[in-house]
Amino acid sequence: MYKIVNIFYKSKCFDLLPKFVARRLFKIFKIFFVETNLNLLPKNNHPTTLNKEDQIKIIKNSKEIFYRPFSTCAHLLETLSVYSKIKKKFTLLDFGANNIDNYIYLNKYLDNWKYIYHDLSQYNDTVSALIKENKWNNIEVLNNLSLSKDSPLDFAFFGSSIHYAEGYQEILKKFAINKSKFLIFSHTPFYISDNNDKDKVLKQVNIHPVINYAYLINYNNFIQFMKDNNYKLISQNKNNLIKFLNFKNFNKNFSFIGFLDLTFTYIDNEN
Repeated sequence: MYKIVNIFYKSKCFDLLPKFVARRLFKIFKIFFVETNLNLLPKNNHPTTLNKEDQIKIIKNSKEIFYRPFSTCAHLLETLSVYSKIKKKFTLLDFGANNIDNYIYLNKYLDNWKYIYHDLSQYNDTVSALIKENKWNNIEVLNNLSLSKDSPLDFAFFGSSIHYAEGYQEILKKFAINKSKFLIFSHTPFYISDNNDKDKVLKQVNIHPVINYAYLINYNNFIQFMKDNNYKLISQNKNNLIKFLNFKNFNKNFSFIGFLDLTFTYIDNEN
């Protein structure tokens, strides 16, 4: 059955379905991703915009006493809080940051830190305007991901984002050159298989009418790539944040497939 269903989900016919029909199909099959025959992510992937009015609502809602936004990394604040006790001033670059809620929430609890926002061009422009309007002084927007060798980042956070980026390995090499101390990946899809050692391109179908494509990353290759770039894995666990998320429609040639949280630290072999 899933073979036929997968063919339909991969087709343009699915993309053109009315929203309510696509949502009805999701309730029936609960399919999140389908495998494609693509080798690279399509151009103009992740076709979304950042709505400024939504960001203003986030700022307003953050004033509530028990405010806590949706996050793919439940332990990020705790990790940064512990580190802030050791190092009085630190920096965090949020790659694929999306909404401003991560900064708003963390900034309620952290002192003497700097938040660097990075995302798509339109997102960057919207957040730059918010920074100016709110006169925030510990946040900046990084447009072209230029990282200085002389100013290593303390943290780079990839909150369910790196698998949506074409050429993600070249992106990560920039952080290695920068000698960024900790790289945190949350809610990122990985697989292990004896039958394949290349990343796979998936079509994401659960948020129709938005159609995204993402890499399903080969776990062993990724760990070796990070090791080759002087990063040591210090923490890993399964991320079960999204209810019902599954790969039941995939073939059985996987010894593991799922979403993981991985944390790496930079090992400076020159010292």
